[in-house]
Amino acid sequence: MLLILFFLLILFIVWEFYKRYFPVVGVRCNDEMKVNLSDIEIIDVRDYNISYKDVIEKSINIPVAYLERYCYEIPDKKVHVVASTRLEKNVAIRILRRKGFQVTGYTMSDSRKLLGNLAVK
Repeated sequence: MLLILFFLLILFIVWEFYKRYFPVVGVRCNDEMKVNLSDIEIIDVRDYNISYKDVIEKSINIPVAYLERYCYEIPDKKVHVVASTRLEKNVAIRILRRKGFQVTGYTMSDSRKLLGNLAVK
């Protein structure tokens, strides 16, 4: 009985690490991209303390901690994610996919030069 509980605990821990730290398959990083707002919605999942300093115009700011609760505010379009860490990116993409959104790509804001290159058509 103890061996089964130990095995289940290890399995749970491995699953949690997978959800957080393994990259999401099929979603590409775009360091420089042009976003057509008629087709794609930009979702900024960075924390409010970070995103208010580097504002991305015409994006929806929903920190990853609030994404489950407020995903109904996102229009039914393809989605591009802006995150500051790999953990935020992985968790946000998995949540959005589970809610039925098609995630086309992501941008990491910690690359310093990136936010100036995120151009909107």
